[in-house]
Amino acid sequence: MVKKYVFGTPIETDAVVKEIKETIWNDELFKKEGNVFQYSLKPDEIVYGLGENVRGMNKRGWRYVSNCSDNPNHCEHTNSLYGAHNFIMMGDGVSETYGLFVDTPGTVIFDVGYTDIDRLSIAMENENYKIYLIEGETYQDVVREFREMIGRSYIAPRWAFGYGQSRWSYETADEVREVVREYRKRDIPIDSIYLDIDYMERYKDFTINRDSFADFENLVEEMKKENIHLVPIIDGGVKKEDGYDVYEEGKENGYFCRDENGEDFVIGVWPGKCCFPDMLNDEARRWFGDKYRILIDKGIDGFWNDMNEPAIFYSEKRLKRVFDKMEEYKTKNLDVNTFFEMTDLIGTISNNPEDYASFYHNYKGKRYRHDQV
Repeated sequence: MVKKYVFGTPIETDAVVKEIKETIWNDELFKKEGNVFQYSLKPDEIVYGLGENVRGMNKRGWRYVSNCSDNPNHCEHTNSLYGAHNFIMMGDGVSETYGLFVDTPGTVIFDVGYTDIDRLSIAMENENYKIYLIEGETYQDVVREFREMIGRSYIAPRWAFGYGQSRWSYETADEVREVVREYRKRDIPIDSIYLDIDYMERYKDFTINRDSFADFENLVEEMKKENIHLVPIIDGGVKKEDGYDVYEEGKENGYFCRDENGEDFVIGVWPGKCCFPDMLNDEARRWFGDKYRILIDKGIDGFWNDMNEPAIFYSEKRLKRVFDKMEEYKTKNLDVNTFFEMTDLIGTISNNPEDYASFYHNYKGKRYRHDQV
């Protein structure tokens, strides 16, 4: 059985495809205090879910934050990784089992017996969200109902479940060939090789570096004869370069994310200054998606979408403020206070929360600030 609860005016995420009637909230299982929901955990109760995250299968004993972030340090104390999966399961798995799905694109904090070992606490950052409560006997019952709610998953091709070799970075086609030779020599199975940013022309999406991958099309065919699939990277940032067709088209058609003044939001990633295609804008998403045909037509049948949390090395405006401040430091005698003040300032450049709260998406005819989605 599934109960649907709606609070405030949620952003429509289209995450749930099954028609479910809205129900009035009651406090039998979860106690609601503002936008925080509390559930009492039994001493031996196991909590599953939250998808791509750190620590073990049993999520109890830690605090998880749904806030997609480009964090390369996957430590035991990490709170957020690249994905956010707001589905969690509690109960005994035998006779009384519960699943809870929080349908919101904003930040959600799951305190799973961290602050209080006997309490699961789920807190939303704002008052607009939907909650789906699933009741079943077993974990399988709950998962089956949840999968019916959200629709069938994309099933990857069989080769994608095999061994894939990936690193940053193979700089030439001959390096790729060498990797294959070494695998064959050692009798290690291999199904795919991932190509990082060096296969591109100056790190520009949907281009080929013809100096180092001159025979790209032949390389793709050569690998296919070896039953190996090449998987090139595509980044979430489009290089800001006059004359570069992808940038020119995105700029002309208004397909990039905007700042508060309506100007294209400029950030730095691999190629330097870039703009983000607005992946919540239907037209922009179709436009960017059609660009993949450039590589599909060359025989590519798998892609590595990267930096799409999105990752920000720097924003143009923040970098300017830091450079201006550094000019001041050049004239100072850097004592212990000003020295650490300077190094702290430099540390604010990458993936700064203020930057994520300073650009906007066009979604279903409305403007939304990025950190809300």
